[in-house]
Amino acid sequence: MPTVKRARLYVGRHAKRTILLFLLFTILMTISLLGFALHTASNAAIKELRGSIGGYFMLQTGADGNEKTGDALLEQVKTLDNISRWNGLDTYYLYTEGLELVPGANYGTGTVGEFMPKFIGCTNSSLHPRFLSASFQLAEGRHIMADDIHKVVLSQDIARKNGLAVGDTVTGSVVEGVRDWQENAYGTQAGFEIVGIYAATRSEPVSPATQESELQENMLFTDISTAKELFHAKFPERTEKDYTYRSGLMLFLKDPARMEETVSLLKQQPWADWDGLVISENSAAYQQAAGPIQKAASISLFLLAVILVISIVLLSLTLLMWLRERVTEIGILISLGLSAQDICGQILLENYMVAAPAYGLSVLLGAALAGQADRLAGGVLDSVKLSAAQAVVVLVCAAAVVLATVLLASLPVTRKRPKDIFTDLS
Repeated sequence: MPTVKRARLYVGRHAKRTILLFLLFTILMTISLLGFALHTASNAAIKELRGSIGGYFMLQTGADGNEKTGDALLEQVKTLDNISRWNGLDTYYLYTEGLELVPGANYGTGTVGEFMPKFIGCTNSSLHPRFLSASFQLAEGRHIMADDIHKVVLSQDIARKNGLAVGDTVTGSVVEGVRDWQENAYGTQAGFEIVGIYAATRSEPVSPATQESELQENMLFTDISTAKELFHAKFPERTEKDYTYRSGLMLFLKDPARMEETVSLLKQQPWADWDGLVISENSAAYQQAAGPIQKAASISLFLLAVILVISIVLLSLTLLMWLRERVTEIGILISLGLSAQDICGQILLENYMVAAPAYGLSVLLGAALAGQADRLAGGVLDSVKLSAAQAVVVLVCAAAVVLATVLLASLPVTRKRPKDIFTDLS
């Protein structure tokens, strides 16, 4: 009787055993497909996250002030292959007459300090640490961009106190008593159009001695072009190449996982005396966002490994148990002249006949359940989908597992002589 016919008859005559094996295959392959889909989606999400958020390191002038963080250094650092974007920062103060600030230590004194907020010049305000950490969130309008001139983003508190909205203007000037300015610059003015309004999402500890300029609600984010204009007003004898990003340069990475490597490479370059600069690494935003996804990826990888081990163990134990019940049958087949290869082939076909429809059902179940896998991952993945490539990989792995378990379970019996088999039974 042909091997295929023997296998088909055996599967049909042992319905309970066939159904049990069918369910076992279906469950194991469905879980494998889901684990594979989740692991693939997690890795894709981490890769996308590296490009969208990224970590950054900060370059700041050291205490001796000899090395400057200016445009010349920025242009060189930008050539590193892992640098994706940057944000230059500067801090200065202006007197904003009539602009009511959140009250601090100078409230009601009528002094310059009562109307002196902190101005933060930046290339892109959305890349400022306050916005990256979500302690500030844009509530209206837009952020400061690199090509802006005389633009400002201020807090909801100041906007409400002064009845200001996007499109209105505020003016700052240099007068006696404004921090970090000399007499030669008195009278300098700068007007700013409001392009955005932010909300402070976290409170900060303050004391009665806290100055208005140090309150988070009194921070005004302005464009870097205006900061450079005011630099020239302050130091008319200096040229544009002398301008320094006094609050530092933020250099963002394409791949924050390569932070240490990138900083090490930077220090090998002859562009500056790196001992004269302060380099601060910061990948907190990336780590915070990537943490749950990396956890999901680790869990899914562990799940795949566990499922593979469990599959081999369960199938081996099941087949070994069933083969012990078929020892007489195998002995008869061997005595009729069937080789070990023929018998192993029959048992393998029996399993494949059950595994094939189980695989088809597993693909359908896996595709239906993949959309719900994000919920199991804590909602950190945008989309979990079962692809054709994943289904093929699981099919190949399942076929290999079945082959290995059948050989492992059947070869010890099929290699015996019929006489030895029947002797063992007696």
